[in-house]
Amino acid sequence: MALTRRQLTRYTVFLGLAAWLPAQLRSSQSSKTPPLVTPSSLSDSLTRQINQILNQSPQLEPDETQLLVPTYLGNDQRRYYGRGTPAALTLQDRFYLGSSISRVGGTAYSWSGAGWTGQPTLVRDRGRLYLIIGAYNQQLRKIDLETQEEVWSYQFDDILKGTATLYRDETASDDNRIVILQGSRLGVNKSLSSAVVPSFRAISFRTGQELWRLNIRKTDSYSRDNDSSAIYLGQQTLFNAGENSIGYFINSRIASRRPDHSFFAPDIDKELQLYEAEDIALYRGNLVAESSPARWGDRLYLASGGGRIYGIDINQRTIVWRFRSGGDLNGTISIAQDGKLFSTLDREHIPGQGGVYKLDPSQPDPDCVDWFLPTRNIPFADWQGGITGSVALNDEYRAPDTPPLFATNAIDGYLYLGSQTQVTGETVPGPFQQRQYHTPMIIAKEPVGPSISTPIFTDGNRLISAGYNGVYLFQLNYSLASANDPLALPGGRGQFYRIRLEKLDHFNSGGAFESTPVVWEGSVYICSRDGWMYRLG
Repeated sequence: MALTRRQLTRYTVFLGLAAWLPAQLRSSQSSKTPPLVTPSSLSDSLTRQINQILNQSPQLEPDETQLLVPTYLGNDQRRYYGRGTPAALTLQDRFYLGSSISRVGGTAYSWSGAGWTGQPTLVRDRGRLYLIIGAYNQQLRKIDLETQEEVWSYQFDDILKGTATLYRDETASDDNRIVILQGSRLGVNKSLSSAVVPSFRAISFRTGQELWRLNIRKTDSYSRDNDSSAIYLGQQTLFNAGENSIGYFINSRIASRRPDHSFFAPDIDKELQLYEAEDIALYRGNLVAESSPARWGDRLYLASGGGRIYGIDINQRTIVWRFRSGGDLNGTISIAQDGKLFSTLDREHIPGQGGVYKLDPSQPDPDCVDWFLPTRNIPFADWQGGITGSVALNDEYRAPDTPPLFATNAIDGYLYLGSQTQVTGETVPGPFQQRQYHTPMIIAKEPVGPSISTPIFTDGNRLISAGYNGVYLFQLNYSLASANDPLALPGGRGQFYRIRLEKLDHFNSGGAFESTPVVWEGSVYICSRDGWMYRLG
């Protein structure tokens, strides 16, 4: 395989680091004094050094494109949130996203800014950094981050609630080689009975021109929106979940599109129904698939609104694993480094409590539950409790010898920070109140106000949580502890740690934050329902 000069530079850097790193590790381990646990861990330092070296290397490939944060929660396992250590949440800049009208149940409402999931995606192209964001003014935008100016905007038929996904089509022309996939609500002038509802579209990143539209057809679900962020599977294949609860395997080649009505439509390889016949009466049309697919090896995992989690074999394109979790599942599944699944559920259609499941997909239902974290049933707006956002994992942001953690925001007004692997020894009733499950060790339970946003970990052992009370920045402080300490968590090299959560800053613009933030080079980008996207740092 021939390498570009840029790729060759990268391989040279990593080979050098491969020789340097073991000596550094041996040096740190041979010290007679205990290693210091600082806010900047070894992995953070290495990440910064590697990125600094790569970014300072000659830009010999001016046309090179880097998909930096190309989809919701960053990568196929939905656990990457950008890079850099945010120092504070001071307002640095803001970009006006605007407002528009959308209908809910036949009633028109004004919607401003951006909401759930609303996470910006980031791309470096031809030496410049760009942000892609879809908003409630019905537009998808490409923004030059250096100038804070709009490069282009594309008009949809309704508000945009999800997060874009970007991928490369190496068979396409230069202008169309980078493709943006974005969903929207069904259309201001559309209804569930409309013949065509093209609420999922492909847009050219470089030109802003439409490439194709997918008709989200009518099913037993009461929605034809598209909130999910699609995933690129390689082998010229995409997977997208519509709110009609159909999973679509789509040919990713622009050249495979075909005329359909007054637009081009993609080539659909296969469709999968993401609900069961017995769910129809129980959920009364709320069979809405709003979460984004996550990938582990040759499997996709997707939470469907009908209270089920599906495992899909990518090669066979069939459902091979099912788990009935109950509730209304909106949050996207996050997959840890050990292949375990973290799934949230709202408190709806269940007698018990919503919360978080940790699942082992190598085991069948119901033996696949490793633990369950219940949250309080406190009503807020249209919610009765549980969790609408997703679980954040620190797998990409921790040193090898520090504990794997999770974090999530709940409707009950708390940010939960806990251990991925350690349980308390006690059991709690599950959502159906028919089984008892282990429950995880919770390190911190911080009052941040009700939230449907997903928190994110960052470099420097920091954590950002957003919700209806604003945006919070926390520091995770580690201290060495004894193995006999009941509050200590094991690391990866026989050491134990106590972890304390410290609030560093709070930003409140007066608007509601429903979207998920992203971090780049220490700046926090997050959208609000007040009409603006903020850059904090």
